Parts: sequence; structure tokens; C-alpha cells
Amino acid sequence: MPNEMPILILAGSDQRPGPVPSSLDSDDMLSGFKGALQLPTGRCLAEELVARLRSTGRFCDPLLVGPRRVYEDRVDCEIVDVEGTLPSTLHSVTETVRKRFAGDAPVAVISCDILPTASEINELLSTEFDPHDDCYFWWQWVAADPQELGASAWKPRYAIQTSPGGQLETVFPGHLSIFRPDMIRFEVLLRLLTLAYRYRNWTPRQRMPPMLARGVGMMLLEDLRNLRRAQLPILTLSIPWHLLGAYRDLQKHRLTVPAQERHAAGVLLHRQFRHADRPVVIALTRILSFAQDIDTRDEFAAACARVGDG
Repeated sequence: MPNEMPILILAGSDQRPGPVPSSLDSDDMLSGFKGALQLPTGRCLAEELVARLRSTGRFCDPLLVGPRRVYEDRVDCEIVDVEGTLPSTLHSVTETVRKRFAGDAPVAVISCDILPTASEINELLSTEFDPHDDCYFWWQWVAADPQELGASAWKPRYAIQTSPGGQLETVFPGHLSIFRPDMIRFEVLLRLLTLAYRYRNWTPRQRMPPMLARGVGMMLLEDLRNLRRAQLPILTLSIPWHLLGAYRDLQKHRLTVPAQERHAAGVLLHRQFRHADRPVVIALTRILSFAQDIDTRDEFAAACARVGDG
């Protein structure tokens, strides 16, 4: 059995619904602390996830990153108290990881608003992570026909190739990441996740221009900080180059998983770790629950209907 790894559950909120997709109405969208929503089991969404993670035997006892005032009486696990939006939550994740966990050992992060079963979590890890458990950053796409996702069929989707000249797959982002902290550009990852969250639910064509514009500004600030540390100011050029390259190939339906891994390594990893054998691994899975994060009332109703399966 692999060693148990730490896992942090992201359970913050911006108290407002995300951008409303064209196929939905604003009343369809959930807001507030989704992890606190009560399921038919009597547990809240976050506590149900905590129980499922524990039963896998793959993780240390979970840490929930969110406001103690909301979750203290709802979850039976340690709470890293943080108030505010996703950027505040991610900053707390960064500080917690740096203070508490060994820098070269894997750490997992999962969203509070998905409900994979324990067996699905074990299946994903055993088939897609364990063969590459020495990588520095690991994540997954979920390959699916949109209608297979039921209430989540509206979510932004992407078309990628499994390999150069390979089959074109329709994929959705997964919500479990594993990384080795010392190898990751934490501040860059924090900023990119903040931008991705700001423009969530937008199509790739809609979200890339504002993300690039704001991202370049963020990288300029980071490069100024690097100059003060006597480091080369390369982020402003290198990160947009990788993002634009991936976006161009995505629009032309020629983006492959290996190319994504190379681009992700160029963006996320410190330079000295990019030349390892496959330092970034992006898995392709058909386990739907990792893409079924709960953003709408219909998605929460569907989760309630599935909860007996966990």
C-alpha cells in the first residue's frame, strides 16, 4: 500500500455566484459555502467528502481550508481557518503546505464540492497516479460525452488529442491535484488559479484574452520581485508563451496531452526540475465524478440522488 499523503479540502467561497453560462439563468447558480450544503445523509457536502477520503486509506486525516465559523460544527476534521475568496483560501493552502509538510513529498488538494466515491478515488489513484507517483505535479482530464454528465453537461469542455495524430477527446477539468511543494512555483500557481476561477464557466475563447491581459500584469509584478532577489525576470515572457502556445493548439484541435504536460512544466515548475522524465503528468480518466463539481441547484439535486452510492 502506498504511503498516506496529506490532503487539503478547499472550502472557501466568494459569496456570489460565478459567471452565468448562456444556457442557464442566474437563479440556477449556487452561491455561498457549497461545502456546508446538507445532504440526505444529514452530513454536509464537505463532511461527506471527508468520510469518503478517510475510507480510501490513501490519505492522512484531511485538513479543511475554510471559515471555522461555518464548518466547526459541521465537519469532523481539522480546520485551517480562513475567511474570504478563493485567493485567500489558496494563500492559506500555500502557507499551510510550507509550514507543515515536507517539501519533496506529495500533497493532494481537492475541491469541497465534488463527491467521488471511495472506490472511484482509489481507482483513479491506482490506475493513473501510482504508475507516475514520482512526478512533481499530477492532475486529470475527464473524458466524457457531455450528456454523460447529466446536470453538469453545461460545463465548459475542451477537445484534445491523446497523442500527436491521435483520437480527439472531449474532456472536462478534474478537481484533484497532487504536487511536490518544493518543485512548484507556488506564487505563479496561486495567480493562475485565481484567474481561472475569476473566469470560470466561460468558454476557452471568451476567457483567454482577459486571462492573458491580467496574467501578464501579475507576472510583471512577480518579475520585479525577482529582480530584487537577483533573479532573471523571465516570467513575463515565458508564461504567456506557454499559455498562448497551448491556447493556439487547443483552438486548432491539435493540442495533445504530452504538449500540455510540457507547457504545464514550463509554467508551474522551477527551472531545475523541468528536465526530469515526465515531471508533470496529466491523466485522462473516464470517472465522471471528478468533473461534476456542484455549481447549480440541479447539480446539487443530482448529488443528493447519488449520495447513497458512496
